[in-house]
Amino acid sequence: MPSTGARLLGPAAGVVSDVFGPPLRALGLVHARRSSGRAGRTHLEVRGLDAPGEAGARKALVEELLAVPGVEGAVVNAVVGRVVVDHAPDVALERLVAVVEEVERRHGHADAAPDTDGSHPADVTPWSRQALALGFDLAGLGLAGVERLLGLLPVTRRVPPLLIGTLGLLDAVPASRGTAESTAGNAPTESWFSLGSAGLQALGSGPLGLLVDACYRAIRADEAASRRRVWQAWDAGAPLERHAAEPVRAYERPGSLRRGPVEKVGDTTGVATLTAFGAAAALLPERAAAVLLAGTPKAARWGREAYAAAAHHAVAEAGIVSMSHSALRQADRVDVVVLGEGLAELADTAAVVGRVVVVDDAATGYAVQRLQEAGRGVVLVSADDAEGLAAADVGIGLGDEAPWTAGLRCADTDQVRAVLAAVAGARAASIRAAVFALLGSAAGAPIAVTTSLVGLTGRANAPVSLAALAAIGVNTWAGRTSTRSARPVHEGRIRAS
Repeated sequence: MPSTGARLLGPAAGVVSDVFGPPLRALGLVHARRSSGRAGRTHLEVRGLDAPGEAGARKALVEELLAVPGVEGAVVNAVVGRVVVDHAPDVALERLVAVVEEVERRHGHADAAPDTDGSHPADVTPWSRQALALGFDLAGLGLAGVERLLGLLPVTRRVPPLLIGTLGLLDAVPASRGTAESTAGNAPTESWFSLGSAGLQALGSGPLGLLVDACYRAIRADEAASRRRVWQAWDAGAPLERHAAEPVRAYERPGSLRRGPVEKVGDTTGVATLTAFGAAAALLPERAAAVLLAGTPKAARWGREAYAAAAHHAVAEAGIVSMSHSALRQADRVDVVVLGEGLAELADTAAVVGRVVVVDDAATGYAVQRLQEAGRGVVLVSADDAEGLAAADVGIGLGDEAPWTAGLRCADTDQVRAVLAAVAGARAASIRAAVFALLGSAAGAPIAVTTSLVGLTGRANAPVSLAALAAIGVNTWAGRTSTRSARPVHEGRIRAS
């Protein structure tokens, strides 16, 4: 196992790797390998071995790991891109990494793409990323307090508001955020925006902006800790063989998931804000930064994130393992639940999400694809349809042998009902967040263009920050309590096919 020093530096190293990984790979340098685990078991990222034609490489990896003194067992999970190794406590992580790298090199995968999604619940990096950003916020609040108390030179106003506003707009607008994620990956994008936003605000924002950011980071850190805690509890009782998984055929979604309230409001407001900023830069340049800050729809995306984070915490409290951090972040755009006939008992509960389609157990994956082709967002509940769960927008696996392609792994139908209740509340949460964003910008815009220039950026940004704080608070409560409504309802929206 890693030394004490390595364990302490590991969380920070993961964040550094996500921040600098894309440019390092562009220069042909090595991207750090993700690893996690506990005493006697290590989960180690593998690259390039997840294709059906790489069965020989996966077999060779297991055989070579078993040849390492102290290794007691090893299996490859090709779905999540990890090799899971049971070993004696004195087996060094570096030794296991060396074996993995050698097998990858020998089979032509030395330059295979790393995991840039970073959603495995065992990884500590998502928590440490938010904890570090929270530290920046608290440091900024402390610095601002000291300056005010002692009347010192305001170092916390030295960062140009335009820079803070630009980064905030890029983060808040779903189109720009999505472009960054599709280019660099979710984990690097999250690290860039989280640390960049918190760092700039710590040096250049007032107490209100720092307070809002700190609340948001605390909720996201709690989500990561909850996902990791329930995973560790499950992993501690799972035999090694339970982790083995063969590749699942990739299915390309027919078109993007439909735009929800956050996308509609966020993207439209972003375009309007850029237009207003351009006009202000030409006509009233001294007010341009204030216009940019006033128009940032921060409450929309952050409100949805707050609900998803709190709902992931709630399902974790119910013992449900969230394999994907996006599982409940897409829930506001789904409107159909697909069930096999063997799970028709869940139809009444599933009706709170929207239309329910009950099909033959062997046809669930086909039903998911046809519904997506029709422009629907689809939830699939299944105990064995690996391809269908991989294709679904929200995949809910049921039972101890549920496929690893499920975004959420439930042990029984009570847990499935809890997840469906959390999914059902997502759209209302997004609508609330979008409304708060509109209210914040509507209040901030007049301030930005009519009030005194003294302290203008702070005043213009205050309504946006307050709206974001309200969206975070309301949706965090909604997410935390979402699973409490997991009771069957009868709404007559069931169609058998």
